[in-house]
Amino acid sequence: MRRRSKAGGTAKVRGKAAAPKRRRSSVARDDAEAARLARALDEVQDRQRATSEVLSLISGSSGDLQPVFSTILANAVRLCDANTGAINRFEGDGLHLVATHDMPAAFTELRKKGPYRPNQTSASGRLLATKAPVHIVDLTADRAYLDRNPPTVAAVEIAGIRTTLAVPMTKDNEMVGSITVGRREVRPFTDKQIEVVHNFAAQAVIAIENGRLLNELRQRTYELGRSIAELQRERTNKLMNLEAMAASIGHEVRQPLAGIAANGSAALRFLGHTPPDLDEVRQALDRMVKDSYRASQVFDNIRALFGRADQKHEPIDVNDLARDVLHALHEELLNVTTQVALTSALPPVMGHRGQLQEVLVNLVRNAIEAMDSVKDGPRVLQVSAERHGNNAVMVAVEDSGPGIEPTQLESIFDAFITTKAHGMGLGLALCRMIIERHEGHLSVAPAHPRGAVFRVVLPAGRLEPQAGQD
Repeated sequence: MRRRSKAGGTAKVRGKAAAPKRRRSSVARDDAEAARLARALDEVQDRQRATSEVLSLISGSSGDLQPVFSTILANAVRLCDANTGAINRFEGDGLHLVATHDMPAAFTELRKKGPYRPNQTSASGRLLATKAPVHIVDLTADRAYLDRNPPTVAAVEIAGIRTTLAVPMTKDNEMVGSITVGRREVRPFTDKQIEVVHNFAAQAVIAIENGRLLNELRQRTYELGRSIAELQRERTNKLMNLEAMAASIGHEVRQPLAGIAANGSAALRFLGHTPPDLDEVRQALDRMVKDSYRASQVFDNIRALFGRADQKHEPIDVNDLARDVLHALHEELLNVTTQVALTSALPPVMGHRGQLQEVLVNLVRNAIEAMDSVKDGPRVLQVSAERHGNNAVMVAVEDSGPGIEPTQLESIFDAFITTKAHGMGLGLALCRMIIERHEGHLSVAPAHPRGAVFRVVLPAGRLEPQAGQD
């Protein structure tokens, strides 16, 4: 009985001693599983942080892809336990290296010398053919290296890469590029690591598309802004034209109206003589009629100026035009010495006679007014016409006044810019508008020893042989 009791007791003691061993084994397994799950969770969270970092860069990008590509490669290399990384873009002329991570400078310089056109045995060629990842465990044993494919040889012999993984970047089932990670030891990548690179490839495509959309938006915004600016300029020009037309009417009509008033007063005085001086009355009335026609012509010229540019264009002899202007202004030139040098046999210019006459009248009157301030020297007006090159005619109006300040030479033809105390700044602006509508050029320069010279250059037809001067 004691033995059984002892034996039973012994059996009971042994049973109690075996239980702790089984519990320790179970706890160890549980600890190992917990550690594995913790590592897996850390890996998932690490991938999520990397993904979030890249997407945040893309959303805040101004279109520059390099920071995004650099971040993608840095994360891909780290998460895949690789040594190097590269991103290539497939474009029309081949494969372009656009970003690298921890690649030797010699390799990067070699690849960036020009686009690479992959063949069928290369990793890039296989990517293009299959649009599936290309995983080469040992590059030195791969057909591409054995065939001495240049990028593969460079990867092995310059960058020292042995194991490589290339994942395609696709959009709408079309290749737009690839991401490559490499190791400098022979060690294959796991399925999870291949999936990681897949995800980064998708993010790189998003970055590229985002950059394209941003560039399109910028271009369209620029074009819209340019269209709005053009519409604004057109609107401003129309308003300026209306203002200029109204001011021009007042500016140009003032002279003939003043002449009509002066000649009318003169006619009345001559009629009051005893006996009436009918010859003087007749001349005053003739001048009044001419000034009336002149006022009417001003309105016609302004209407043509702000209407169609080619209205009533005809062949014009610039010599006759200059003579007519000087004859019309002969009374205003009584206190001025006028010198005329007109080259004979000048070819005609095509233009609106009234408008070109307005230009010369304005230039001559400006010259007369400029010389009004001259007290201690000659008041000389020089009008000349000559050939300019092989297909143009130049008319020059020069005065001996005080001249124009050098700082005003560039802006003298702008609207509402004037050197006169009571000027409106429209005369020369309208002159330039008229000459430019005739496809010509109006310029000003200092005269010597003093004064200013205005030159009008107008296109002409075929020039005749050189002739003498009048």
